[in-house]
Amino acid sequence: MSSDPILTRREMVKWGLLSTGATLSASALGQNLGPGNAYVGDVGGRDHEKLYTGEPVVGGGQMEIRLNQSVHTDDPHALEVAYRIEPFNPQSWYNEWRRVADINEEIAEGYAEQGLKMSAAEFYMRAFRFHRASIVYQEDTDETMMPGYMKMREMYDKWWEMDPPPIERIKVNVDGNELDGFFRKPSGPEGTRYPTVINYLGADSMAESTILGMSAYADRGMAALVVDLPGQGAAKRIHHLWMKPDTERYVSDLVDYLETRDDVDPDRIGLRGQSMGGYSAPRAAASEPRIKAVWMGAGSHDLLRDLFEYYPPIQDRVRWIIGARDLADARRMLVDFTVADVAHRIECPMLIGYGPTDRIMDPEGAYRLYQAAVNSDRQMWADAGHPHHDEKSGGPQDLRLPTDQDWAMRQLVG
Repeated sequence: MSSDPILTRREMVKWGLLSTGATLSASALGQNLGPGNAYVGDVGGRDHEKLYTGEPVVGGGQMEIRLNQSVHTDDPHALEVAYRIEPFNPQSWYNEWRRVADINEEIAEGYAEQGLKMSAAEFYMRAFRFHRASIVYQEDTDETMMPGYMKMREMYDKWWEMDPPPIERIKVNVDGNELDGFFRKPSGPEGTRYPTVINYLGADSMAESTILGMSAYADRGMAALVVDLPGQGAAKRIHHLWMKPDTERYVSDLVDYLETRDDVDPDRIGLRGQSMGGYSAPRAAASEPRIKAVWMGAGSHDLLRDLFEYYPPIQDRVRWIIGARDLADARRMLVDFTVADVAHRIECPMLIGYGPTDRIMDPEGAYRLYQAAVNSDRQMWADAGHPHHDEKSGGPQDLRLPTDQDWAMRQLVG
């Protein structure tokens, strides 16, 4: 795996030299395609008047793969969205997910009025999921973002009221701010101290849905802590707290909190990085020696190179997360979002995930992290990254193995 390719396939796509589904040819490089092509544009045969560009998404529809819903689903409402949505259109994305969310809320309210709490909980959860989908990619300037986010929280709270889950709502002081979070632990005898996983969220992650996905860790004997940290979820949208590059400042406060609990084993705390957390987790582990293992789905050496420049549609989201004024300011700030000077301090075991064909996080960044973390007993993990976005656009549906959960269990549980 070369760390400095001269001209990658992605760069060809980025600069319009190659379509995402085509093979490289002389015509793709802008040579004459024949007389008829004079009527369909003058750059590689493209007609810019007819090609939907995904405005106002930076990078356009040809780069944005998230605002699309696959027909390969067994959920009838998700299938409706797939048929009705205008791909890569943020307003259409919001409208269609909001529509099916409202349908499920109405069903849930009907069950709740009849005292059928379990059925009401099921449909409140569906409404929560669909509201979350409607706003998960909306920018801070979009008028639908905050109303949709608050509606998502309302549905989550109603689901919780109907059928309280085995999850604890908590408050943690992080970097001088009291933030909401969740703690989940396995079933066990009173007084048991559990190995615990801190989940560091990604750019589009939210604590409410992430804690639901931590059941695989609980099944393997591990507790889980999930908090919307600065730049994420409620901390970003409600408290207006932006992410700083030295993520250990947040993780150290979370470890301090865990050490106060009598159901946590303070000597067996691990850190999982989710998506953009593939930078945040190893960065924090480099300066927080109480972390005994760190793993991530999409490892990153530096966010400017591995995410911001690699995937243009996410640039404005990253700008919002770090509190930059504009994209130029974001580029200047992101210079500090790197593990280059600290990766050698990581001494705990590390599992570095990457997707060989990941279109959102550069897999080369995971390899650069591997090369830099010379003092960690580290492994590369190819069955990771962001393959689900390719699936949404009709790409291959790969088998997802529980590699990360099993690896964490070996490190923390034994």
